[in-house]
Amino acid sequence: MVVSLPVIALLTVSAVLASGISAVVGMAGGIVLLSIMTFFLDLSVIVPIHGIVQLVSNSTRSLSLFKDIHMKIFLPSLIGWPLGTLASVYILQSIENREIFYFLIAALIFYTVFKPKRLPALKIPFWSYALLTFVAGLLNPIIGATGPMLGPFFLRPDLNKQQVVATKAATQTVGHFLKIPAFLFLGFDYLNYWLLTLCMVLAVVIGTRLGVKVLKAISEKSFRIIFKSALLIAAVRILYKAIVSLDLNIF
Repeated sequence: MVVSLPVIALLTVSAVLASGISAVVGMAGGIVLLSIMTFFLDLSVIVPIHGIVQLVSNSTRSLSLFKDIHMKIFLPSLIGWPLGTLASVYILQSIENREIFYFLIAALIFYTVFKPKRLPALKIPFWSYALLTFVAGLLNPIIGATGPMLGPFFLRPDLNKQQVVATKAATQTVGHFLKIPAFLFLGFDYLNYWLLTLCMVLAVVIGTRLGVKVLKAISEKSFRIIFKSALLIAAVRILYKAIVSLDLNIF
């Protein structure tokens, strides 16, 4: 598949904007970029390239905010992601109805966004992030939406805005990195798309730098409002995806 220069230019600009959004909010930029890419590229090309772009976006974000990474959350993820990804290889073929996972993730997000103050926040023990990322690694090839799935567990009262963004980016970097060997094993030729990949990678580095500056400038209250708004938009998108994929056979 040949990608024209105008498409490369448009996707490069989109990558700057999307990575800027992710740097401020901690999520949503990946979904925005993925949606734009579907207009110009085949799905077989989108997923591998998007994985590399998100790897660079998340790693740049986590390096820019390295001192804010909460190691008690990040270190357990180094156990969960690989085990979950490995397990997915063996069980994915037996899963037929994936819609239930979309509904569960949407319900989790709605709880986080709309829960009354008297109900508990999703403040899980630090060690259990190994289990959380195991599930994320397991479901990543199924739902393709681990960012919104992980988001509610990072909106903790004991993490400030920069810790939320930095720690979530660091944990997701591990998940995106593990995708590359899989695509290489499946025979995807990254060299055929080196110019597009290079331009988008450079774009997300620039976008992340700009977004981190905005993140440091906004207040904690504004950040949590924006984060919850991004979660809500993601939940609506996930619900829509689940509903349209249902085979309702009503007639």
